[in-house]
Amino acid sequence: MERPKDRATPKAARRIRLTPDVVAGLQPESHQYYVWDTRRTGFGVRVNASGTVAYVVKLNLPGKRSVWKTLDSKDLANADIEYHQLMVKFGRGEALDQRPFEALWQDAVDKFEKEHLQTVKPRTAVTYRSALKWIREAFRNRPVRTITYEDAWTFHKSLAHKPRTANVCMQLLGQICDRAEMWQPPMRDLNTNPMAMLQKIGWKPYFEPERQRPIVDQEMERLGAALCEMEREGEESVFTIAAVRLLFFMGRRLREVLGLRWDQIDLEARTIRWTDTKTGASSAPLNDATLLVLQSLPRLSYFNDDRELVEHPYVLPGKVVGEPIKYLTRFWKRLLAKAEVNDLWRHDLRHAHGNESANVGQNIQMTAALLGHKDFNSSGRYSKPGVDPRLEASQRVAGSLSNKLKGKK
Repeated sequence: MERPKDRATPKAARRIRLTPDVVAGLQPESHQYYVWDTRRTGFGVRVNASGTVAYVVKLNLPGKRSVWKTLDSKDLANADIEYHQLMVKFGRGEALDQRPFEALWQDAVDKFEKEHLQTVKPRTAVTYRSALKWIREAFRNRPVRTITYEDAWTFHKSLAHKPRTANVCMQLLGQICDRAEMWQPPMRDLNTNPMAMLQKIGWKPYFEPERQRPIVDQEMERLGAALCEMEREGEESVFTIAAVRLLFFMGRRLREVLGLRWDQIDLEARTIRWTDTKTGASSAPLNDATLLVLQSLPRLSYFNDDRELVEHPYVLPGKVVGEPIKYLTRFWKRLLAKAEVNDLWRHDLRHAHGNESANVGQNIQMTAALLGHKDFNSSGRYSKPGVDPRLEASQRVAGSLSNKLKGKK
């Protein structure tokens, strides 16, 4: 059995005798932090990333988790008075009048993740979970109601080197705060969403330039030669090699190719159909280059839970029994290294299909149709009945790409 990884050593709590001079000298950091007083149990000051401070009390109730309360006082003298009044009330056993919006931020994020991520598509859920990690840590152990638009803006600026991640985080932060106002009991006061306030004062998300990385013919030839060499060496899975070729010849999104099932392929109609894609139900023509790749693949079988031998439903089986290939990340790095091609993403193969469509003379409507975009325009409605009007265009695009992979002009 593999030995579990050692847990990270927790950071030591910051403790010092709080005085007005000490509080005034506290400097903001990239994340908010707490400094606890050595004389008064549970009394401390929270230093926000924006530089603002707030006085807090943390009470450990018997049989319950810690209760946090942000004091209303803005200076140390009044906070000290408010703290002692609160402790007297606590010592008498009186209700602490804990407001429902004193829930901690990480609890709100966990509740949002459990609820909302069940309603989005799996790939979107992966993106959101990655962003929620940043959001959860940004305001950990902080009451939900205390997060201001200044805190949100500071957090956004801290992710300036990751503009896409920063924008997704801000979108989700706004949704979490909206739900926190509606949950019962509510975690925030109504109409206090920091994102709404940011937009009122002119905040804008980071600009995300669209990445355009054309694949030149020499690179395509080297990629094709590398794929052939991998086949001869026999060290790579035939299904991962086929996946890259299908991405070239079909021009579809990565998940649409990796999750392709045999029952989606209609050989008689020369069509592949998807019931659910990024743009809803979609279909694509089955061109000759794609058909040759599919015909070269073995059809696998496996034993299911009932010990019955069944045929594998997916065109590109993965390592998990009964499941397709999930990722091409490691194989993609090995392919680029062998082909000596740099700075190429898997999605660039889809762009290559679109660029090649334009190179062989297809108009923008047909190119959009081949790629499965929403703005599909049925330009071939007057073609022969029963023949997909995109098939001829797809034949030309995939045939041209196939020649380039083989080094033919």
